[in-house]
Amino acid sequence: MEWKEHVRWFAPVLATAVAFIVTYYGPRLAEKDRLRRAALVLFTIAFLASAVAGLFGAFLNKVAAIR
Repeated sequence: MEWKEHVRWFAPVLATAVAFIVTYYGPRLAEKDRLRRAALVLFTIAFLASAVAGLFGAFLNKVAAIR
């Protein structure tokens, strides 16, 4: 249960890193393939971490509901 709570913190941290990269490089990001792919991978990991935390939260709420 605590793992789900900690993994959700990856999403905003990684999304903020991607936002910084996009803001810092702007249109020049289109020329930098490796950096653009790294940003895409970071954003994908952020989305997946959020999805995993949400799924685990829903699962735990269904199985171990507090009454």
